[in-house]
Amino acid sequence: MFSYAHSLSYVYKLNRNRKIRLKFGFDRMLNVLEKIGNPQDSLKTIHIAGTKGKGSTLAFFSSILRQKFKVGSFTSPSLVNATERISIDGSLIPPHSFSLIVDRLKEIYSSIEEENVPSTFETFTIISFIYFLEKQVDIALYEVGLGGRLDATNIIRHPLVSIITEISYDHQKTLGNTLREIATEKAGIIKKGTPLVIAKQEKEALETIVNKARKKRIDYFEYGKDYFITNVKEYEKGTIFDFHSPSLTKNFEKLFVPMMGKHQAENAASAIQAALLLKEKGYNLDESDIRNGLSKTFWPGRLEIASKIPLIVLDGAHNKASAEALAHLLMKVFDKKIVFLFSMLKDKNIEDTISVLAPIGERFVLTEVPYSYSRRLTVDKLNYIAERHISKDRIVVDENPRRAFYTARRNIKEDELLCVTGSLYLVGYIRKLMNYFIFSKNLL
Repeated sequence: MFSYAHSLSYVYKLNRNRKIRLKFGFDRMLNVLEKIGNPQDSLKTIHIAGTKGKGSTLAFFSSILRQKFKVGSFTSPSLVNATERISIDGSLIPPHSFSLIVDRLKEIYSSIEEENVPSTFETFTIISFIYFLEKQVDIALYEVGLGGRLDATNIIRHPLVSIITEISYDHQKTLGNTLREIATEKAGIIKKGTPLVIAKQEKEALETIVNKARKKRIDYFEYGKDYFITNVKEYEKGTIFDFHSPSLTKNFEKLFVPMMGKHQAENAASAIQAALLLKEKGYNLDESDIRNGLSKTFWPGRLEIASKIPLIVLDGAHNKASAEALAHLLMKVFDKKIVFLFSMLKDKNIEDTISVLAPIGERFVLTEVPYSYSRRLTVDKLNYIAERHISKDRIVVDENPRRAFYTARRNIKEDELLCVTGSLYLVGYIRKLMNYFIFSKNLL
């Protein structure tokens, strides 16, 4: 059997031959899955796409379901450990189990022409199908990696419920330059016979999703009409809100989620609506499961307080919309000046994100995203962009993220907080530097 390190290295090196151009579609995955009995077709699944909040929505939904069921979760990207992508009831797939499955797949892959071998992300998806089926989970939740229509997770044929979270601008080179184009890709997860929960959306994104849902003749539920929240109160320890579902005649008062922000309450609302739809399908879920599940939800790297002295906040805001949510909460919840440790990948909308954070930052420590390889944005290029919005005397530049973090932390004053943001990969790296390895409240 491969060692875990060897297994992980093998998976990450798949299709790294630059001479091979991978074709879009599911043929590579189907070829392998058919050889192992199509495990994906034996799982009860939930499918979640979107730009903002899909990971948080999955975390809320998983926590609700875990009050009664054994629940698998497939998410991306990972913060520190690649096995974070695949978990059951908050416990990550063990290295031994991961290696055993990779051994099986390597034997299959060795008989396939290189251009037909599944990619790294596709292989992680296949591993999750095998693992969840072996462990007999009751329900498996799948977060789309990129887009929806052509994403590896869209090989799922008949999910119990689908959710499309808020759509905003991200990955424009791949998904399109308008919300309508991006929404078209995300709406690719809509399946005939599967009810759809649609989170809060801009008008053109909503129109695109609704049109696709109508063509598929499915039941769909819009935020703001079929379900919504009121009486939102934001605190440092979390958010309290009321939930209303006229479509399913349910109302819950004073729900609590241990994550800050109205946007997190909205994400939770989508999870609640989806849970109620499962109840309609015969799944034994009641109000106490919803309340307890929400209150126990943990999702790392999203406005997460990693240290109180000095105050260090981690948040993977990597586009304009998420930066706006971050800026709102930092100003509303914390009575402190803000110092940012900031970096982004070069394929993100850097200027829009910096322009949102620039007015509220006391100082900016700019660095590079660790291990970013072909997506690397040099700190010099980042600084060039930042100086259009931030005066030079408020900027410190250090290409080494380790040194940049320790320098920033050492210089934090009592009336300041340090916010690490711009990339989830940077957040994960800093978590590792801080020896902060909590990924589930089950493990506390």
